[in-house]
Amino acid sequence: MSRPRVLHLFANYKWTGPADPAIRAAARLRSLGVDVTFAQASFVHPGGEHRVSEELWRWRLPVVTGLELRKHFHAPSLLRDLRALRRLIARDGYDVLHCHQGQDHLIAATACRRLSRPPVIVRSLYDPQAPRRGWRERYAFARTQAVLAPTEPAREGVCRRFRFAPERVLLQEPVTEPRELTGPDARQRFGCSDEHLLVGITARVQPHRRFELLWRVVRHVVRALPRVRFVLLGRGNERDLRRLVTQPIDELGIAEHVVLPGYQQGEAYHEALRALDAFLFLVPGSDGTCRAVSDAMAFALPVVATRRGILPELLRARRPGEVPGFAVDETPQALGDALLRLLRDPSLRAECGRAALRRARLDMDPARAAERTRELYHVLLESQ
Repeated sequence: MSRPRVLHLFANYKWTGPADPAIRAAARLRSLGVDVTFAQASFVHPGGEHRVSEELWRWRLPVVTGLELRKHFHAPSLLRDLRALRRLIARDGYDVLHCHQGQDHLIAATACRRLSRPPVIVRSLYDPQAPRRGWRERYAFARTQAVLAPTEPAREGVCRRFRFAPERVLLQEPVTEPRELTGPDARQRFGCSDEHLLVGITARVQPHRRFELLWRVVRHVVRALPRVRFVLLGRGNERDLRRLVTQPIDELGIAEHVVLPGYQQGEAYHEALRALDAFLFLVPGSDGTCRAVSDAMAFALPVVATRRGILPELLRARRPGEVPGFAVDETPQALGDALLRLLRDPSLRAECGRAALRRARLDMDPARAAERTRELYHVLLESQ
């Protein structure tokens, strides 16, 4: 089969978790000649912003509508989506259903049940560990032909928990787009001069992102190196911003060392990353692949992170002598000392930055990932 028809399913309208890598994967596959369509969720909470639809338009991906694709289980919605998806399969003749979330995976698996010629089902995972073995997961994975896993533990977990043959679970590491390293930066816009050392943090302002730890790290670092500035690239509601950001930095007396430009996107985000000397990441949010770290590495930034989730794997040395950063204990001293080690040593900082860039370009190459996924589609369809 020279050009399989593929429908990508993503059960969410919010720009969160794996939305960005899912859309980029579909766009890359289409650029390789794969006939890809993306199912755009029609369910939106009142007053909600359908960022996924905006990004689908920006990437010029063809879409189909008519599926609610709620993120969470909702029986009436599930039944409506089953009927709608079966009509789409019959009308458009999809060869592959590529699922990116648990709920769309369940919808696809159930819709294909009892079809005389069901499409192949592929599931992409975005967490460093395999999904739990609940009844929905058992049902969906039993009707799935292949899985893309971001880490070796996730790959092994899928094989063990859902009895997959190893050749049916492809290790597909997180990817990041190639970045232009030279260009305008936001240092002046942030009110910083060349004498300052800038550490960036990308995180939504939410209680579980450990902001109380962040400010203790800031205090530890600036006591030893007062010319450091921490740049928080993120947004939150007014209450969380006051309670988790502005109030504690005032109480700790570190406000002059913290820059709060808010959420940045597109070229403004690229300019922000070009302005930085190092990158700090504490704990994963809704995106288990921690794409903010991969994006920072694509800008040749050395990274300091905790050992949560996929972070140690992202920062693990893949080649002798090439260390892109440090995954350390989740304490102010460990994180602060790792940052100080980088900030005080320009040669170490440059060395880690080069390793980060090489890791991003060689191991996180989206074009190579798309080629491997296309090849997987062909292998699965040829074996039918």
